[in-house]
Amino acid sequence: MKVKDVMNREPVVAYVPGTVREVLKILAKHDISGVPVLKRGTRQLAGMVTRNDIFKNPDEEQLAIVMNPSPYTVKEDDDIKIAARVIYENKIHCLPVLDKDNNLAGVVTPDDLLRVIEKTDERYVRDFYTTSCVPVYQETPLPTLMEIISITNESALPVLDDEGRLAGIVTDGDLFKLSHIKESVSKSEFGLGDDEDAWTWEGIRDVLRLYYSTSKIDLPSVPVKEVMVKEVEKATMKTPISEAAHTMLRKKINQLPVVKSDDRLVGMVTDIELMRAIYED
Repeated sequence: MKVKDVMNREPVVAYVPGTVREVLKILAKHDISGVPVLKRGTRQLAGMVTRNDIFKNPDEEQLAIVMNPSPYTVKEDDDIKIAARVIYENKIHCLPVLDKDNNLAGVVTPDDLLRVIEKTDERYVRDFYTTSCVPVYQETPLPTLMEIISITNESALPVLDDEGRLAGIVTDGDLFKLSHIKESVSKSEFGLGDDEDAWTWEGIRDVLRLYYSTSKIDLPSVPVKEVMVKEVEKATMKTPISEAAHTMLRKKINQLPVVKSDDRLVGMVTDIELMRAIYED
C-alpha cells in the first residue's frame, strides 16, 4: 500500500511570512499538534512547526525562526512502511508528503496508519507496548503535576492509587479545564478573541500550555485525583492491536495504559509504538 492511498490530501497548513500567534490559533482551532509550513502563495514546503517548537521559543513571534526548515518528508508513491518507520523513529505526529515536483501533496499521521492496523492486524499489545511512561500518584498536587508534564513533555499520565493500581489518567487538557485558568488565559496576551466560543477547551491546550510556561499561572494545590479521568480506556497484553487502534480512533486518544488482570500498570501502548506493526509486517 502506498502513502497516497492513506494520506490526507487537504491538510491544515500555515504560511511564511507568518506569526507564531497565527499558528497557535490554527493548532487550537483544529486540535492538532503541528502543521506543514508553505511559502505563501505556493504549495512549496518551507518547513514544519509543532507545539514543541513553539514551547522551546516562547518569546519568539516570527514563524520562520521557530519552525523546522528541514522536516522529515516522504513521497506520495512511497510504501506506507517507509512512512511508518519515519514516524516511529522520529516520534512525530504529522509527516508531510511530497509529490513528484516536491510540492506538498498531503500529510500522513499515525491515525491514518492506525486505520490500516484496525482493519488488518491480528497481533497483540504484548508485542508493541512500552514501559517508557510516567505514572503519577493520585495525591500529587496539580502544580507538581504541571511541572512533570512540562519536564517530560508527556501530554497524558497514568495515575496510580495507594496500592499501585491504575486509578485514572490525566492530561494537560484536564488541568486547563479549570475555570479560573480559562479566565486568566482569555485575558492574557494569548487571548482567543471573538473566536473563543467556537473552540473546545481541549482544542486550545497548546495556547494554555504556552501561557503557563511563560506566565506561571497558579494552579490550585489539589490532588490530581480530583481532575483525572477515572473511566479509563485501557488494554491488556492479550488485547489485539486492531482493537487498540479502534479504541484510539474512536476515542480520539493516542495512548492506552496496559494493565494486568488486577489493574496494576505494566506500561502504555501508543499510536507511535503501533507504527512498528506497519513496517515490521
